[in-house]
Amino acid sequence: LLFLSFRCKCNLHASQCLYVDGNLQCQCEHNTTGQDCQRCKKGFKAKTWKSGSYLPTPNGSPNTCSQALAGSSSGSNCECNGHSNRCSYIDFLNIVTCVSCKHNTRGQNCEHCRMGFYKNTSAEPDDENVCIECNCNTMGSLHDRCNGTGFCQCKEGTTGVKCDDCLPGYYWKQGCFVNVCDDELLLCQNGGTCVQNQRCSCTPDFKGVLCQQSRCDGGKSATVPVHSH
Repeated sequence: LLFLSFRCKCNLHASQCLYVDGNLQCQCEHNTTGQDCQRCKKGFKAKTWKSGSYLPTPNGSPNTCSQALAGSSSGSNCECNGHSNRCSYIDFLNIVTCVSCKHNTRGQNCEHCRMGFYKNTSAEPDDENVCIECNCNTMGSLHDRCNGTGFCQCKEGTTGVKCDDCLPGYYWKQGCFVNVCDDELLLCQNGGTCVQNQRCSCTPDFKGVLCQQSRCDGGKSATVPVHSH
């Protein structure tokens, strides 16, 4: 056996190596194990493995692996941003993940927001109000999810952060629909008036979507004649 103090890649979890069978083997500390101290020892997986750090100066941080309880751990051993006090070690992934994240959070460390919520970027990660509900309008949006800035995905003709308004050329009636009539392009004919962009109110002698049909000539399109004087 030969002790070496150089050419060791030990993730700052060892100060020396052993030369064993032609390979360098770190003499791991901080409850770590592996050729390069790249994982936590069995029974010390309450926290996800991290390499050591030179920060904060001058002494740095060893990021010691903590002893795990059987099956799961709780309390300060869990790295859940204050949104859970329970975590569990997943052996085949070699990670520790938080269990039952609160405050509408999710993820390995309760660091993401649940579907239907987005992150409040001005809040601290451990703030109970770090996740804000999307509140998408159910009649104007395609689903209840929004992007990272709170904008919902709107149906055709719908607009607004929450999809609760209509684009020009559409009217709102439990969702946005194409205008039937207006005062610019889709004019009601023969004296008819447009009612809230939804229908034409025709005079007694005319009918049709735009009051374009005469009631007395078999339904043929008609317009009011222009008399010359």
